[in-house]
Amino acid sequence: MAGTAAPATVRDAGQARTILATVLGGALEWYDLLLYGLFSVTFSRLFFSTGAGGAQPLLLSLGSFGVAFVVRPLGAAWLGSWTDRHGRRSGLILSSALMTIGTGAVALIPDSRSIGPAAGLLLVVSRLLQGFAAGGEFGSASAMLAERDPARRGFYASLQWSASGCSVTLAAFLAWCVHHFFSDRQIDAGAWRLPFLFGLVMGPFATWLRLRSAESAAFSRRENHAPLREIVRGDKRRMILAIGTVGLGATGSALNVYMPTYARTVLHLSETGSLFGTVVSGILSIVLPPVFAGLGDRTARRGLMITAATIGGLAAWPLFAWLAAAPSATRLMLVQSAFIVCIYGGYYASVPALMADLFPARNRASAIALSYAASQLLFGGFTPLLLSLLTRRPGNLPAPGLYLLAVSALSVSCLCLAGPSIRDAAARRTT
Repeated sequence: MAGTAAPATVRDAGQARTILATVLGGALEWYDLLLYGLFSVTFSRLFFSTGAGGAQPLLLSLGSFGVAFVVRPLGAAWLGSWTDRHGRRSGLILSSALMTIGTGAVALIPDSRSIGPAAGLLLVVSRLLQGFAAGGEFGSASAMLAERDPARRGFYASLQWSASGCSVTLAAFLAWCVHHFFSDRQIDAGAWRLPFLFGLVMGPFATWLRLRSAESAAFSRRENHAPLREIVRGDKRRMILAIGTVGLGATGSALNVYMPTYARTVLHLSETGSLFGTVVSGILSIVLPPVFAGLGDRTARRGLMITAATIGGLAAWPLFAWLAAAPSATRLMLVQSAFIVCIYGGYYASVPALMADLFPARNRASAIALSYAASQLLFGGFTPLLLSLLTRRPGNLPAPGLYLLAVSALSVSCLCLAGPSIRDAAARRTT
């Protein structure tokens, strides 16, 4: 008995280390993503101020949030192809190293009071590097986690969302601390950098863990393997359906990032009150994804996702109208929590597993990375900017709800059409 227990213990420890290493990189991505959204008003003053006032600095700040999503497809193509050719572990190490460099740059760039317009340019460049790294991160991480145990594919793949929930909670809490303990003058003088410097510490630790992690058993090195060419030739329909399926989750996540800015600039809530809902939604994002994704493993995954997307989409407009009618921190928290339950938990938690079901192991990391990055570009990256433009007129305050309804209808349609492709992939799948 003792002779068999030790190897099993070693395997369990190695499995836990590999899972932790995999999810930490995605956690760093979401930590920095949310922080940028939370401090977008601060960035508008420090990096994009034109001296003319008005809404232009904030629009420039939100636009620089979106530019990272423009290069995500490039990162997805290059890093995803690298991962399918050289291994899940190799791709994850490379993406976390690049992400760490980009995050460190955001924390250390001097503002425009020191170097003028070059500050905004350097901030955009750092966001581009982060976007390139993030483009390959999701595909590599989803492949690595989904291949741990095909019978529990949803549960393992959803752990990256729980890690992201930890990041959301931590980022919102640290942003709240900065606004609570420092004055506006102190924040502009440099206190805003403190949460970003903490993120700079997370990156090297995640890279070190990934260097010690094990490779996925589903990966096998092949000669003359050209993932991108094979995807273009044989998987275009699956790619289009995957892009549409990710759309609702991408929009919902970007909306959650934008909500504190919406609360401050549109609903005119206080700095701390606008962060309250994000802290609560971050806590829910930790707990709910494994619960819903595990349920999807035991039942019909697509059916669960369609139900959650339909409920979330139909409730979006009434919820935003209710919030806009009498804005308060409590209503903001309830609205964000409702969307986290339906969209992030019931729907988005199962997206990585569904995409792993959709694509065979041979090109899985590339296909997932490309479809995810393209959907984030189309439905996520510029959502805060679009919603900021839509809600500038007082009568359009509930506009985010209508936008969410439209994207949910598209995603549900793609899910319904994906059934035959998933069954076909299952018939050809080697894992």
